[in-house]
Amino acid sequence: MEAPEGEDFASPDLLIVPVEVEEEDGWLVDPDNVDCVVEVVSPSNHSNDTKVKPSLYTRWRVPLCLLIDPREGTVRVYWDPRGGEYRAHHDTVFGEEVVLPKPLKDVRIDTGVFPRYTG
Repeated sequence: MEAPEGEDFASPDLLIVPVEVEEEDGWLVDPDNVDCVVEVVSPSNHSNDTKVKPSLYTRWRVPLCLLIDPREGTVRVYWDPRGGEYRAHHDTVFGEEVVLPKPLKDVRIDTGVFPRYTG
């Protein structure tokens, strides 16, 4: 995903975009065309996944950010980006269903199938 300034980019673990965006040329996606980003927290680089990337996504006004943390067995959904911050979030634990807000309103995710890191 390309920074709005065009000087940088971010590589989320998963991007959810309208199907029309998939047909565009180029390898970078404009954040205005992104419905949701998903990050799975890495055991070795967790501060980048939990702090740096969500900060970028909110500044770039990505409407939804889903942060899956297999270290803790938690899921955090961020939404409503305004003024460089997500104004709302909801935390759940693996095993609970996550229901997403707009623009993916009522999409349900079964987190009971998410594995945790071991060791």
